[in-house]
Amino acid sequence: MMEPAAASVRVSPTRIQHAAAWYGLLGVPLVWMAHVLLCMSLVATACVGGVTQHNALPWSIVHWLLALASVAAFVLAVAGVIAARRALRDSLALRAPQRDTFGFVAWCGEAVSIAFTVGLVFTISVLVALPLQRLCESLR
Repeated sequence: MMEPAAASVRVSPTRIQHAAAWYGLLGVPLVWMAHVLLCMSLVATACVGGVTQHNALPWSIVHWLLALASVAAFVLAVAGVIAARRALRDSLALRAPQRDTFGFVAWCGEAVSIAFTVGLVFTISVLVALPLQRLCESLR
């Protein structure tokens, strides 16, 4: 007769566990990159260095869009950290040899997601700390 504890041990990770580990590994860096590119393009169109653009957004809208993009990116990054951490914790319940491979991917996903979330916080703090509107108005 099998023990109940042995019957509950999985041999391979589920698709959700794989997705969580890979989202931490690849998704959070993509969130950071998309946030940087979006914020750079928003600021670049609002701050054109003296050249008047007819399609440029006013600074009041740019500030709100920067804040909205920053909050959304931070939520997605924290979700990636939580998902990767959960995948790493779940990898400990797997039997070898799947545990070693999946555990490594989950550990890398957690480390990368934490690092890029810290980078995202730094990027957001630079956006908040810099007086972008005054810098751009001085260029005109």
